[in-house]
Amino acid sequence: MKSGYKILWTDHAISELKETIEYLETNWTEKELRKFTAKLDHTIELISKMPEIFLESIEIKEYPKSCR
Repeated sequence: MKSGYKILWTDHAISELKETIEYLETNWTEKELRKFTAKLDHTIELISKMPEIFLESIEIKEYPKSCR
């Protein structure tokens, strides 16, 4: 099984994820947070190993030079 592609997170994506997790920590139970985290980890792993199964974003056509 191949190891997968490296996932590159933008600063904006990391900031959005942090804000989302902070909100969820306030409004969800520990059990709900664990399930969310497991699903998020699984989805990130799928993106890394099989990116072609997800729709391509039409918003960003070109990656920054630092991501190439």
